[in-house]
Amino acid sequence: MRTNLSPIASPIRTVILRFAVTCFLTVLASAQGQTLTNALPLPPGFATRTVYLKSLTKEKKILDAYHAGQISKDEAALALSALGNGKSMDTYGKVVDQDGQPVVGAKVRASLEREASLFDDKEYDTKTDAKGLFHFLGLHGSALDIIPEKAGYDFDPKLPCSSRPELYMPDPTNPLIVTMWKLRGAEPMVHSQLHAYIPCDGSATLFDLLTGKKSTNGDFTVKLTRNPLNIDPRKPFDWSVTFEFTNGGFQEITNLAYPNEAPAEGYQSKMTFEFRANSRNWTSLFTPSLYFKSKDGQVYGRMAFKIMADFQPPPTLFDINIYANPAGSRNLEFDPAKEIMR
Repeated sequence: MRTNLSPIASPIRTVILRFAVTCFLTVLASAQGQTLTNALPLPPGFATRTVYLKSLTKEKKILDAYHAGQISKDEAALALSALGNGKSMDTYGKVVDQDGQPVVGAKVRASLEREASLFDDKEYDTKTDAKGLFHFLGLHGSALDIIPEKAGYDFDPKLPCSSRPELYMPDPTNPLIVTMWKLRGAEPMVHSQLHAYIPCDGSATLFDLLTGKKSTNGDFTVKLTRNPLNIDPRKPFDWSVTFEFTNGGFQEITNLAYPNEAPAEGYQSKMTFEFRANSRNWTSLFTPSLYFKSKDGQVYGRMAFKIMADFQPPPTLFDINIYANPAGSRNLEFDPAKEIMR
């Protein structure tokens, strides 16, 4: 079972890489008719070749032995697989909510991954104690995915904590923190999606965030400037986009896993993002996610953009997905059954 899709899931990538190496070496060995028992002479001091292979406890030792002609390709493949599956997956963890409070009685499922058996992972279950603590001991494999479950809570499996870090050191006094979101109950909200096009010459386009439509009386303004105005889409170019609020403000969402509550403060009424052609991180695609408040705090919400600045000729693409709570509440938990239709 694959649960961690984030870039931090390096153990999974290592498993896949080693599995590919294992398959490659095994196929080559089979093609050349090599066997475990009689392909090469037994080194002095070892009763069997199996004992000898078990003595190769590091990847470098296995590869060095193979390159030195001391083990065959299929022996190297088996040794690498055994090495990957022999890692201790001992894990001490703690499940907390968004306020850092322990989640008591949560079911925690651990999916143990093993090399050369990517579709035969084993699962183990436990529950958190009165302090939100849990542990898995005595497990061996190549990686461990962790998924907590409890009614009234949400968990995003894309979080880094859903996979045991590769360099994790088991310590009961320093548990791995797994964060869930304690649901407060969805309130009626407006959900709107807008597919539009905006000018590239810095002209202002206004939007009403409660309707998700362009409006001359809108409270949210977007200005996109491109230099030159007419571009070669195959080449980088200078461009910028400015967001501005009337009677409100916005701020970037840093916790994309649980954007369920708008902050009480820290909003800016205007923000500009610049993309220089000579910048190492230049892109023509911009996909920010922002919290916002508008109408002097009567409306809170969140929005996700997709801006493609390289449409030629102008205008260029501007998509926005908006969730707005018009009750003056910062609660952004969304339930389609409570959606306010506009």
